Amino acid sequence: MKATIITLAAQYARLIYWSVEDACYIGSLPEICGPCCHGDSVEELYPQLDTIAQEWVEKAEAGECSLPPPGNFAVINKSRYSLSADVRNSIARLRRSLGLSQADFAAALGVSLSSVGQWEQGRRRPDGASARLLSLIERHPELVSE
Repeated sequence: MKATIITLAAQYARLIYWSVEDACYIGSLPEICGPCCHGDSVEELYPQLDTIAQEWVEKAEAGECSLPPPGNFAVINKSRYSLSADVRNSIARLRRSLGLSQADFAAALGVSLSSVGQWEQGRRRPDGASARLLSLIERHPELVSE
């Protein structure tokens, strides 16, 4: 029985995205329940999404809810490495509002100059501690001194 639940649950789409507002990754089961978990890394969300999908399938089999057939959702990602202009610009805007060069901003964050440049060009996304620190600095710019 458990194998059947796991097999059925695996057919539902998983969507993981970065939330600038929450400074974490959000996991979603768009066909079932929408956003349902969060974490510091994409890898952390996979088992959470599996567990939640399995719980929904179990509820459906027990007659507690109904589920749509899996496979009704598609995610199209034009560029795996491209950040939205809003995210890229917000990082550059934050750095400039502090009056810092990319090198000084990188030093203040404890990251490489290359990382800051790639964030601002949309080639990489700040994650984990860097994302949290950016969020804190955005709310409390006094945390960064020249």
